[in-house]
Amino acid sequence: MRGGFLNAVQVGPAFIQGRRIAKHLPRLQEAGGPNRGLVDVDRNDRAVFRLLVIGDSNVAGTGAPTHEVALTGQLAVDISAHRHVPVAWEAVGARGATMEYIRTEELGLVKEHDPDMVILVAGANDAMAGRSLTRWEHDLRAVLAVFVDRSRGREILVAGVPPFRYFPALRAPLNEFLDRRAGLLDEATAAVCAELGVVFVSFAQAPPLDEAFFAADRFHPSVAGYGHWAGFLLNALQQHRDGTG
Repeated sequence: MRGGFLNAVQVGPAFIQGRRIAKHLPRLQEAGGPNRGLVDVDRNDRAVFRLLVIGDSNVAGTGAPTHEVALTGQLAVDISAHRHVPVAWEAVGARGATMEYIRTEELGLVKEHDPDMVILVAGANDAMAGRSLTRWEHDLRAVLAVFVDRSRGREILVAGVPPFRYFPALRAPLNEFLDRRAGLLDEATAAVCAELGVVFVSFAQAPPLDEAFFAADRFHPSVAGYGHWAGFLLNALQQHRDGTG
């Protein structure tokens, strides 16, 4: 009830503030260079582990110079180091991508059609656009259906929406308003993932994000922020594999 009241009170000021921030927010470039690569920390002869990361501007590497030091590249390094396997990685992401855009556009761009691990990163743009939970769930299910294969044993992880309340570029009431919207998306996502046997990793219990997490626009992650995020996701996935999460 309180959230509904706050939404009604804050929607007008949040909309005005959001337009003002969007107008003045520095437009950082997406990561340069190839969006595919190979990491082999141990340089052994084990079979290649195939990683696909798909999603929004965070997967596009906004705020990082190359994909190697953005989210996907750092995920690949961590996986290679901890699992002692060479990792072939692919990042398919776009600035402003909603789950609908991922379903209709990005899936057709994926080169690796049989990944061993899929990580889906989205939701921020859906929260900012005010997309309905019904549409979100429909598109999420459609994207996950492409990869869910119980006979394959593929690892699938869906990342929760980063907490808007910690974004330095946002101020009240906008950050509070968006944080509640993101929370509703996360609740719906957690339910879908539980039903499909997919790992969902929420930021809800994560420690506060500090200034070092963010790039120059104070909205997207920095290289250090991508590293922090990669470690957080993989630690949660490992806890799930160990049965402690």
